[in-house]
Amino acid sequence: MRLFVAIELSDAVRSALRAAQAALRPKCDGVRWVPPEHLHLTVKFLGEVRDADVPGVCEAVQRAAAAARTLAMSVAECGCFPERGPVRIVWVAAEEPSGRLAGCVEATERELEALGFAREARAFSPHITIGRVREDRSRGAMRTAVEAFRLAEAEAVEQDVSSLTLMSSVLSPNGPTYSVVSRAKLGA
Repeated sequence: MRLFVAIELSDAVRSALRAAQAALRPKCDGVRWVPPEHLHLTVKFLGEVRDADVPGVCEAVQRAAAAARTLAMSVAECGCFPERGPVRIVWVAAEEPSGRLAGCVEATERELEALGFAREARAFSPHITIGRVREDRSRGAMRTAVEAFRLAEAEAVEQDVSSLTLMSSVLSPNGPTYSVVSRAKLGA
């Protein structure tokens, strides 16, 4: 089973992200926009996990969530990965200045590392992928448009985060299908 740990998004955040996609669509040719129901913030990607190991992963996510505190995050700024060259990912940043999100990610890394999952080599960059690019032939125009875009004040929204979700992802030619494996309350 292909698994990842995520923060699910509120309807208000999804709406703001749909607005960002709509505003960027005419300026970003060749982007496959993520459907609203698939938008999430990935805390940790685990990859393929044996069915027999899933209960242990659920327990580890429960422990990580219990060690973390509820938080509020907002979205507003857009960007691209990689930082230079042709664009592969269009994202919206998740901002959380208190450090609680970083603490939640660290607790998740620690608990899953104890089960044999390697820590991420890169520093955590809280973002929500809103589009993927197979081939960027824009010669920098797409990056310029994305990096210049900001959600309007009315669209820049905040959401309370009170749980972590362990999700499964089934890949197909039509795109991934996500389903909830378990949810764990923060601070519980």
